[in-house]
Amino acid sequence: MKNTNLQERDERQPDPTAVKRALRSFELNAWLAVTTAVYLATLFLVRHHPDWDPWLKLTLSLTPLLPGLLYLRNGLQLLQGMDELQRRIQLEAWLFAALGTVVVSTIINVVNVHGLGGDWLPHGLEVGGTYLTMFILWCVGVTIANCRYR
Repeated sequence: MKNTNLQERDERQPDPTAVKRALRSFELNAWLAVTTAVYLATLFLVRHHPDWDPWLKLTLSLTPLLPGLLYLRNGLQLLQGMDELQRRIQLEAWLFAALGTVVVSTIINVVNVHGLGGDWLPHGLEVGGTYLTMFILWCVGVTIANCRYR
């Protein structure tokens, strides 16, 4: 006999909170894609037009921070919608990624100061390298945290 409870959800219909979370996740990834596209476009423009005014090149170089801030805002909103364990895993992964990026940047700068780096990253990680390092270390941090909480 079928339960006629009005609050029972039709199993063929997706869970509304799961759909909302998926849309937020998609929006978050869309902002990351926009940030990456803006960074690559500004990098191309700055490198192929060395004769442009330094202030214009500086402004262009800082432009990817705007969609990056929107990415951060959406990431924080997504984090607020997670349960306690997932929130803890994400925060630990972000902390691991942030501190790891600081360590990597410091090592690269010390190597460059002592003249041992050669032409390899003479200006440090720059914006793109920082984002990439954070992403890689965040993936490692999520993997470590997931293994620890199994």
